[in-house]
Amino acid sequence: SLTPVKTELIARVLGYGGALPFFCGAIAASQQVSVLGFAPAHLLLSYGAVILSFLGGLHWGRVITSPNANERSDSNWLIWSVCPPLLGWVALLLPIKVGAMVLSLCFLAALQVDQKLFREKVWPAWMRPLRLHLSLIAVASLTSLAL
Repeated sequence: SLTPVKTELIARVLGYGGALPFFCGAIAASQQVSVLGFAPAHLLLSYGAVILSFLGGLHWGRVITSPNANERSDSNWLIWSVCPPLLGWVALLLPIKVGAMVLSLCFLAALQVDQKLFREKVWPAWMRPLRLHLSLIAVASLTSLAL
């Protein structure tokens, strides 16, 4: 099994590696360079929706693997966990600039929701700066589409 230090290191490497499509997508979109024949703005928006879904999945997995004695709290977290994927999907149906702003606001909302888990020490402390950095990268990249 992984030690907490190895888990943190792997999470950081994978997290920042997962931010590369945001960087590359924003650069490609700013230069209007298609990627494998796809519009980079559409690719960036799609990746944002996928990652937003992943953030919802974190909560689903947490509740399923570590049920709380407070069933109502677990129910609320499960309800929240499906909101990011649904909102990400809706953002894909909107014009690019509007969808990018919707996703940006969703990433900020997800970060704000997760702050509660950091305060309650549910998420490990090392995850807080990682979530902040990755959320800001996502928001900056997506916001560049809306400008």
